[in-house]
Amino acid sequence: MRSLEFSGHSVDEAIFVGLTEMGVTIDEVEIETLQSETKGLFGIGAKMAVVRLTEREVPLVMEMEQVYRKEKEASFQRREQAPRGRDERSDRRDADRMSRPPRQDQGQRGPEQNGGQDRNPRVNYSREHEPVPVPEEHYDYTEELAKETPCAVFLADLLAKMNTPAPVLAANTDNGLRLCINAETMGLLIGRRGETLDAMQYLVSLVANKNRKEEGYLRVTLDTEGYRSRREETLKRLARKNAVHVRQTGYPIAMEPMNPYERRILHSALQGFSGVTTHSEGEEPNRHVVISPSK
Repeated sequence: MRSLEFSGHSVDEAIFVGLTEMGVTIDEVEIETLQSETKGLFGIGAKMAVVRLTEREVPLVMEMEQVYRKEKEASFQRREQAPRGRDERSDRRDADRMSRPPRQDQGQRGPEQNGGQDRNPRVNYSREHEPVPVPEEHYDYTEELAKETPCAVFLADLLAKMNTPAPVLAANTDNGLRLCINAETMGLLIGRRGETLDAMQYLVSLVANKNRKEEGYLRVTLDTEGYRSRREETLKRLARKNAVHVRQTGYPIAMEPMNPYERRILHSALQGFSGVTTHSEGEEPNRHVVISPSK
């Protein structure tokens, strides 16, 4: 397992630099703060923050499920790309099978005589396959729309007052308005598990929905450097890993407290996962998802 040290002007910045260089997500590493940042006196004696990131060991069962899923997808692609033509031997075998009388012990059983389904006894129907991940969405962000949107203008002013000025882009989607801070090294604006980004999104949503009683509520999503999609994929991967553990051990697992949006991601990720169920427990802000074995 890799274990590397990184530095930055703050602990959050050092962590962000480390995650970027190692190409991992925050849930895939153990974080150890070796040194916190100090400003010193008039800049004299200032010290950078130093952290150590150590990759967590991935359970073998999770690796095997990933291999199984990849093999299943590759097999499906091969079948789709295979030629549709039939040779003479296949046609001859089908003709012989059609002309052969039915076996006496088999009879003429139809789907209604077989539990409502025409099943193949050699196929195991007890296990449901996990859903294939949905590809990342792309949005048509423009700076022109942002300049015409009051909440986007408010966000740009907010960033300037935070001494982190950056261009703001906007895009209209079926699920509401999306705003994007178009700048690199915005790790300080993301915060721990997106807490800073969520706080700014809350403020922007208040501005966007001011005096909108007749038009209805406008959902606003704030993103930077594709953090939202990366966080969503991390949560889905973490949910599947814990679901495998619950299914094997038979013991429930309580996830860490999350906001309603992230809890919905966990519920949705395990909706088609066999052998487990999910529900939420606790009160805000400590409400969390519990993964339990199916009864």
